[in-house]
Amino acid sequence: MSKLISGYWWAWREVEAGKKSAQTLRKFYPDADLFFNVDYEGDVEGYTKVGEELGATVTRNRFQVGYCGNFRDRDIGYEHWTKEKAVEWLRGVYEACNKTDSKYIMLFEEDDFVLKPISILNEEFSMAIHPTAPSPVRMRPNAIPNQFKEYAESVGGVGDSPGYASGGGTIFNRTQFIDSYERALDLYTKHFDEFCKTSKIYGWQDFLFQYVMQLAGYKIIQNPRLCEHWEVPNFEGFEIITGLKQPELVQL
Repeated sequence: MSKLISGYWWAWREVEAGKKSAQTLRKFYPDADLFFNVDYEGDVEGYTKVGEELGATVTRNRFQVGYCGNFRDRDIGYEHWTKEKAVEWLRGVYEACNKTDSKYIMLFEEDDFVLKPISILNEEFSMAIHPTAPSPVRMRPNAIPNQFKEYAESVGGVGDSPGYASGGGTIFNRTQFIDSYERALDLYTKHFDEFCKTSKIYGWQDFLFQYVMQLAGYKIIQNPRLCEHWEVPNFEGFEIITGLKQPELVQL
């Protein structure tokens, strides 16, 4: 029988946090496969040791992908990833998908943790993203430009979705992502430079991840038991917490 869920980490240098993040998934899903894909300039040595301890697969990006772009007062030096960086990020997920038989995979960053059994896994879905419309406390719909919706529909995909929010904490159907990558990657990259001029989100991870699946015709839903720590500092009752910079608050 295939596994229900496994985990994929977009890893950097917070090795101990990343390790604990993985341990929280294994706490509830002990047969989960673990994949740490470390950015090129990340702590590959540290994650290799964690991989040996946890029985995880550790890989490395072929070049530095880095943060997606300038955000508020964070000056990265560019507004969005290049097409090459976007494709490299997606490639890492795709290759992990081909190394497991898990039905679902959860995307993690190093500050994302599983708190309880994940109830949405009792449903059938393609991709479950952060709730933003509404979020746990307010409406912040993260609207997708009409041009992107219309393009998805023009190629037989799904234009409508509850905004974009497919960062860490997102859970997706593994075989459907493989199908999306193989059928829709070229559709995504075809107008990359033009669409980035419309909105920089076209070159941002938390949009492009779900958009590739939308282009392939898969529906996006929200996971109401997923929250971000900055928005819900008291996260009692939630099943997944993201953006938690104090991993000691999570019990193993």
